[in-house]
Amino acid sequence: MRSANQIRRIPQEGASRAGLVLFCVAVLLLTAFATVANAQTTVVIPTTTTLWAGTADFNAFGLGSVTHPASGVILQGTAISKFTGKPVRHLWYGDTSNGLCRVDPEVDDPALVGPAPGIGYHFNVIQTCVGTINKAAFTPGQLAFDGSTNTIYTTDVGRTTAGIIRLHYVPTGDSGQGTIDPVHVDSLQGTQNTRNAVGGCPQVKDPKTGNNVPIVPDAAAIGPDGNLYVGSIRDGAIIRIIGPATFNPNTDCPGGGNTGVTPGPNDKIQIPLMSADEKFGSGHTFGLGWIGHTLFGADNIAPWILVNADQCLTPANGNKSCWSPALGGGAQMPSEILGALIAGPQAGAVSDSQYPTFPGNIMYFATFPNASKVTNITSAQNMTVQTQYGGTFPFITGLTPDPNDVNNANLYVGSDSTQGGINGAGSIWLVTAQAPAPGPPLAPFGVTATAGDTTATVNWSPTTNGQPITSYLVRTFLAPATPGAAPGPSTVPDVTVTATPPATVVPTTVSITGLADGTSYVFEVEACNSNGCSPFSPASNSVTPLALTVPPAPTNVSALAGTLAATVAWSQPGNGNSPITSSTITVTDVTTLPGTVLANPTVVAGAVTGGTVNGLLGGHSYSFTVQATNAVGTGPASASSNTVSIANVTATDLSLTMSSPATINAGSILTFTMTVRNNGPAAISQATLSDTLPEPFASSTTTQGACSGAIGVTSFSCNLGAMAAGSSATVTVSVQLPASQTSGTVTNSASVAIGDVGIADTNPANNSASSSSTINAPTGGGCQTSSTDVQIVGSAQNGGPAVNSGDTFTWQIKDNLGTTAANCVVFTSTLPSNFTLSNVTPTQGTCSNTGNAITCSLGTVNGGGQANVVVNFNVGATAGSFPTTGSVSFSGTDTNPSNNSFTVTVQPK
Repeated sequence: MRSANQIRRIPQEGASRAGLVLFCVAVLLLTAFATVANAQTTVVIPTTTTLWAGTADFNAFGLGSVTHPASGVILQGTAISKFTGKPVRHLWYGDTSNGLCRVDPEVDDPALVGPAPGIGYHFNVIQTCVGTINKAAFTPGQLAFDGSTNTIYTTDVGRTTAGIIRLHYVPTGDSGQGTIDPVHVDSLQGTQNTRNAVGGCPQVKDPKTGNNVPIVPDAAAIGPDGNLYVGSIRDGAIIRIIGPATFNPNTDCPGGGNTGVTPGPNDKIQIPLMSADEKFGSGHTFGLGWIGHTLFGADNIAPWILVNADQCLTPANGNKSCWSPALGGGAQMPSEILGALIAGPQAGAVSDSQYPTFPGNIMYFATFPNASKVTNITSAQNMTVQTQYGGTFPFITGLTPDPNDVNNANLYVGSDSTQGGINGAGSIWLVTAQAPAPGPPLAPFGVTATAGDTTATVNWSPTTNGQPITSYLVRTFLAPATPGAAPGPSTVPDVTVTATPPATVVPTTVSITGLADGTSYVFEVEACNSNGCSPFSPASNSVTPLALTVPPAPTNVSALAGTLAATVAWSQPGNGNSPITSSTITVTDVTTLPGTVLANPTVVAGAVTGGTVNGLLGGHSYSFTVQATNAVGTGPASASSNTVSIANVTATDLSLTMSSPATINAGSILTFTMTVRNNGPAAISQATLSDTLPEPFASSTTTQGACSGAIGVTSFSCNLGAMAAGSSATVTVSVQLPASQTSGTVTNSASVAIGDVGIADTNPANNSASSSSTINAPTGGGCQTSSTDVQIVGSAQNGGPAVNSGDTFTWQIKDNLGTTAANCVVFTSTLPSNFTLSNVTPTQGTCSNTGNAITCSLGTVNGGGQANVVVNFNVGATAGSFPTTGSVSFSGTDTNPSNNSFTVTVQPK
């Protein structure tokens, strides 16, 4: 075995799968985790790193059996290990050459000496590998395992392959060593805009970028809700598949399997959230991991976090998607964390959680050369970070923690210096942390309780200190009568929680029974092992068990007539002691069709007490009843409301406006933004938009309905569906300008129309609109012009420095297009007036300053390359929040000008 600092460094060859590692953005934007960011402790625990499988260096020792190993899982068979006396366990991982493979011998075999110097003792078993899907090569990404159904989920890392994959694990296979069912391999969703050859659903549309996703899916994790979450290398949309074990691509695809669908909250494929860096562009995801209800991910810049991510796009948050309101989502996007310590974790992210039994407490993040271990990541008081965990590696390709490792010591690190370019040149390293001196565990934290009927469910998180936990004891107290008082003793017996064989991990949730309805309780938890027990945790929140029933009937239901619609309001006298998840408004035609109940009731999500019923007919009269629903069921209907009469409306005003940039560079992507508005008074069931584009179609988005357009053609149209009076829809369409057109203007004209028979447009003059953009004349001043995407990001060494102290900005300027150089690149930035500039150091070119105004002429940044500018300064004596913006320009056309500036904020204290 070799210590961490003895690992031989193998030079990285070729381009990474997602570009070069970006320098960090060291900011914690999420308020709930600002304390966590500031409270982390950096630790250095000695580790031993041993070659476990594959080859240490194919140049020196030859080839092994491992190629570009992805993040895997450790699965249990039914045979009994001679080393542990428990069910045998094997590591399964995705191998670029061989597919999804098992590694032999078992992980609990203590032998580590390989068959030859530099060759690992373990090897993948080709006979177990699932290497193709429908005769096409299968390249698995990150694996996720559902122990309740023995189902493996992964991604097929490729643009034209099977996408999101479901496989079935057979623990009894191969004499109890475990195998994969080779017959029942399903594609749930592919990477094409039509069904793939295996029958997977088509791509769906990212509402923010308009991209069809997934694009190169790579990350997979199962949430605490049992749903599958998948991320892509090429887009920041996180896809959620509802009920993945029973998902049927034949019947469950959004839009019935049609292409270009923007999924909604009722679809079984959804886009509930986006990676943090999608706010800067299309985004990326290189790994996902859950710790309880908190989701962590890796993007191009830093690790990110989203608390209660399983509630995104659910009735619990009003069916809001978790991306910022400015992007149309309605809920906050994830926020980047730990950027000062873990920059650009493009080699992956995994947690030590094990669905459904163990919520986990450790996240591992990897840049290409280093892995970082973050322990107690959701605890502000106990979080620790160890960077370069296990040393430096040739090129990290995947991480696999051992969830059954009660000492939280073992991590399997996949690496491949050729990045899959040579079969058998990869390796898997075992990183083992030095065991602490024996002692009791630390107290659990984050104890929460949820009341039921004479029961409560208690959850907690273990505080990891390297000590095993063999049991928990949960003690029930009477809630204090006044805030700050001590809880009182109860007669409810203590509950001891242990692992249920053959599982070895102790659950961190338990149901407490025998509680008295109407009495308030709190709970405390201690952790124990053979060396003793921890102190009890702080008390949980107070809960009061109550008998659960369906909600009572709403009262005071009243209705107000609108234009082909009615507004209904009511009172809800109770919720049956369970939150109301929705209310249903049933409509009855009481005059023209006496007593006829309309077939499509209106369902209002959440616990609101009002809603609008659309689609009513002029000349008809209606009354309304309401029923509320909670987790128990749907309650009785209310009494009928008053009757409202709907007036006949036969005309409305449909209008169109359009905008585009005033100027644009040749060869750029030009976007036209169109707003369609129904100014009333009538609602319409169909609005259509027609557009003959001035240049070939590149992409489009719409806030409702569906649009048709194909790359390279100039015809474009949208069926926007129904529009209530006063509503609007926004459509964007982008076209590709030719690089040869270096002057003149580009004008787009479009029109809208009402599709309803019998509904006239009162103002046809505003049904058409156009917008023009002028093409900029070529510039250069002796510099050769080019068309590429130049991006700038920045970070502060200390986001909250003390007043009168020094700090540093690091600005990174990158050419994102690997084939085209950016010439005459210029960086500019101006420090706040109360800051004092010390010096500016670029990695290339020269810099000058006038006061706090900085200008750097960086020369040429090659395609795929980057330049850095380091700015040292003193923050001065004034506390507060001070933003600083860095900007970049070059000679030519920037295809994505939205990332040409970046703002970093420091808050002296």
